[in-house]
Amino acid sequence: MKLICFPHAGGMSGYYAFLKRAPLAGIDSVDLVEYPGRGSRAAQEGYRDFQDCVERVSARLADEGLEDGCYVLFGHSMGAFVAYEVACLLQERYGLRPLHVFVSGQKPPCRVVPEHYAQCESDGIDFLKRLGGVPELILEDEGIARYFIGLCAKDLRILQTYSPRPPDPANRPLVGSVICGDDDLEVSLDELEDWRGYFAVPPQVKVVHGNHFYLREREEELVAFMNERLRASAAAGLRRGA
Repeated sequence: MKLICFPHAGGMSGYYAFLKRAPLAGIDSVDLVEYPGRGSRAAQEGYRDFQDCVERVSARLADEGLEDGCYVLFGHSMGAFVAYEVACLLQERYGLRPLHVFVSGQKPPCRVVPEHYAQCESDGIDFLKRLGGVPELILEDEGIARYFIGLCAKDLRILQTYSPRPPDPANRPLVGSVICGDDDLEVSLDELEDWRGYFAVPPQVKVVHGNHFYLREREEELVAFMNERLRASAAAGLRRGA
């Protein structure tokens, strides 16, 4: 079973390396997706728009031999939208259904306001400070800060092109989970219930103590929740052939 992780806007795959070390039930490999223009893909051209991102990621995963019912998606913030839309495209175009989709730190697609991401881009470092996920090392080094803000700006422009459609009852992931910090300035907790329509089975919603970047401070709690949900999905016989 493969776990595929999608980072937040401005994020790099290494931020989610803790999921490679975590003892996740049934997971024997972890793919930390790196967006173009950073890390090992620094020299590669970025995505044209959000749909281009979803198309290219889905095609790569399908070409690499992903198996129906034998993969799990995890996405945080911007990555939550990418994970969800990739799940839908993999199902619809390639007949590859995920065992489970975890969406973290994100409102449901029906609550998206593209102009919000334009304002976030305009606010720059102030926006990132409000979210609470910027290490002091970045804030104190002008060069690193400029590079990091540039990555965020590129990804926020991609988010501005996201035009979500209403959930399609004929093509939506079967099972998913929603996770969010109780002090997340990007997500109102009363919005989380709207994720219900995006899965065939209403997702379980988990609220943890923390801000938008709760993940590292609540790593044990997150991993325990993921294990609970992974085991439940496997026990319910959701894998192909079960």
